[in-house]
Amino acid sequence: MWVLRIFLTFTLLCSCSQSRSDLDPEAIEEAIPRAVLEEYSHLISEVRCPEKISKDLDIISCVLTVEGKTVTVSVMGPDVTGSFVVNPRLKMVSSDELAQKIKERLDDDLNIENSIKCSPEIRVAHPGEIFECEIIDPQGGTHYLDAEIVDYLGGFEILSRSE
Repeated sequence: MWVLRIFLTFTLLCSCSQSRSDLDPEAIEEAIPRAVLEEYSHLISEVRCPEKISKDLDIISCVLTVEGKTVTVSVMGPDVTGSFVVNPRLKMVSSDELAQKIKERLDDDLNIENSIKCSPEIRVAHPGEIFECEIIDPQGGTHYLDAEIVDYLGGFEILSRSE
């Protein structure tokens, strides 16, 4: 399980327009993308948390939209330091990691060194999600394949494709 901390002080979270017993949901919503997907926070198009959040928070659920997929995260805290723990209920698959795994498989199977690039840059590990990959063989020939995510852990299968 992937657990990340958001270090936010109560001064950031308390809003003048809210009662002193509430936290500012916008501050939490702004911090979540960097905590969940620091390198890819630009791929999160929306974050929604409850409008009223008690300063004694404990646990709330917020909803993100990542590359068109809806994902729920739990926000727990604050602890004695004013920090929050964000626990995304998802696994992300990056195209770089996937390309490296495909490269290892193909290089072993074909006994040659290939160059592979896949896109988009990241996907939620959800069955049916597709990465499009371009393979360049040692002679400079270009080949195409798709990698389909088959489970929620990021397992995949390689599918042939013609371009």
